[in-house]
Amino acid sequence: MGKKQLAGIIAAAGFGVVVVGYGAAFAFAGDKIPGDTTVLGIPVGGMSEGDAKAKLEAGLKDRLAQPMPLKAGQSKFEVNPADAGLSLNLAATVNAAGAGRSLAPGRIWHALTGGGAVDPVVTADDAKLKAAVDKLATQVNRPATEGTITFKEATPVQHAPAEGLQLDNAKAADALVAAYPAGDTPADLPVNVTKPQAGTDAMDKALKDFAEPAMSGPVRLTVGNKSAELQPKEFGPALTVTVKDGNATPALNTKMLEPLFQARFKTLETLPKDATVQIVGTTPKVVPAVDGIVVDRAKVGPAILAVLPKPQGERRAAVGLTHTKAKVTTEAAAALGIKEVMGEFTTTFPHAPYRNVNIGTAAAKINGTLVKPGDTFSLNKIVGERTKENGFTEGNIISGGKFVLDLGGGVSQSATTTFNAAFFAGLKDVEHKAHSVYISRYPIGREATVAWPTVDLKFLNDSGHGVLVQTIFKASTPGSAGSITVKIWGTKVWDITAGQSGKRNPRAPKVVYNADAKCRPQAPTAGFDITVFRYFAKNGVRQKTESFTTKYNAADDIRCGPKPGTTPTPPGTSTPPGLNKPSQGATTRPPS
Repeated sequence: MGKKQLAGIIAAAGFGVVVVGYGAAFAFAGDKIPGDTTVLGIPVGGMSEGDAKAKLEAGLKDRLAQPMPLKAGQSKFEVNPADAGLSLNLAATVNAAGAGRSLAPGRIWHALTGGGAVDPVVTADDAKLKAAVDKLATQVNRPATEGTITFKEATPVQHAPAEGLQLDNAKAADALVAAYPAGDTPADLPVNVTKPQAGTDAMDKALKDFAEPAMSGPVRLTVGNKSAELQPKEFGPALTVTVKDGNATPALNTKMLEPLFQARFKTLETLPKDATVQIVGTTPKVVPAVDGIVVDRAKVGPAILAVLPKPQGERRAAVGLTHTKAKVTTEAAAALGIKEVMGEFTTTFPHAPYRNVNIGTAAAKINGTLVKPGDTFSLNKIVGERTKENGFTEGNIISGGKFVLDLGGGVSQSATTTFNAAFFAGLKDVEHKAHSVYISRYPIGREATVAWPTVDLKFLNDSGHGVLVQTIFKASTPGSAGSITVKIWGTKVWDITAGQSGKRNPRAPKVVYNADAKCRPQAPTAGFDITVFRYFAKNGVRQKTESFTTKYNAADDIRCGPKPGTTPTPPGTSTPPGLNKPSQGATTRPPS
């Protein structure tokens, strides 16, 4: 064998070894990801593309949807990735990590020896991302605030200046993409910082030169030979001092002080009176407006600020008076068109002292109520909570189908009468609720109960003119029934008549025995449903019809004492459950 032939054989053998080794390396590396590769801390080295996808999907499952924590300065924020249109492209991420087969020697060598941390590939919906950044900017952006001094009563309180922040929207979009998926540490948002103009020295100077002298004593305001004195603890909370460019600029919130001014200026001014409408005899009359002469509010604030730096004895300022017109002029009251009775109704009630108190008090509060066009009458708002302080006493109400005592019992007589007056005036029913059981002295199906604050009587003045509610109350006596009449005055629009269906769905009362010492017997009343109709007519021609259905529960026949044939419970022992406890049903106000 010649030397050339031997060299060829050796070369061929060497190439074969290389080929075999290369093939072995390719077979070992295959489509695996380089050995030291991680994605967001999750090791995927040596894995196939499919295995890496599955591991990343499982490992990042919780992080993909959770809000991304962000910060700007000392403030922290969150953005929901779905709102920003952010999602993780798993396939592209795994491909970027080095997955996939290749015969390239470099790829095989990298798969065998390389790897490292790989960033996830994030895709974004540009429109959603921009909207999320714009929304974030409204939360982040704030102007620099100068130092201020406020007052807790008469004590100055310094508030240090604060830097302003302005989000860089263009860079913020990239920051959100880089922050996804969420980590534990808030990502920094790109912001521009603006500095306040005043420093600590300026704040201290303002405190010494203005704030402390401002609280050194009362301020006396004079009108002619009359005066009113304001104490520092009274006007202090409305005073603010802003420190900027080395200067202290005080400001006084006079709106906050208006209740104080009204109390102190009573002897200095005559308040205006709005025009209104009253029933004089049997005719509505416009009571003219009266203009007032009041302390000029525009000059009060500057007058107080001018004397605050002055020492005791010089803290006095003169303020002038100004004419002030009433809010409701005589012409406006006349234009309301309150000229005739639109609807009225009367109900009577048997004698009981609590009825005289509660029905009479409610009637007095309702009387004279003016409802402007488009406004809503609310009995609860006008009458207020039924408390002793508000003029009410205990009386019968219905609670869970039983008569019990509570404050305001009887007010529903006023509500029912008012409801019917508004019904026949043709005004829009906004809210009314019938009693849970039928009470014979009220019009069947056409009545209203009230309870503070949940159950109200409301009607809308949709007549196009003003409405005045008048009540006429007659107290009961031991020998005569009482009555309440409600008249709705305005401009009559409709001729109203009422109709009703027959009773249906009858419900029979039960007989209930109650051996409790506080038992109150109750006569039974059957329950039923009934539909009420309201007919609207003009010039004798019906224009429309409205209806509503009232559903009454049966009122049980409550008999005090043990059930016949049973053994009475001895005194001092517990009463069987349900006999001495009132029902927990809804309370409706007052039936009797």
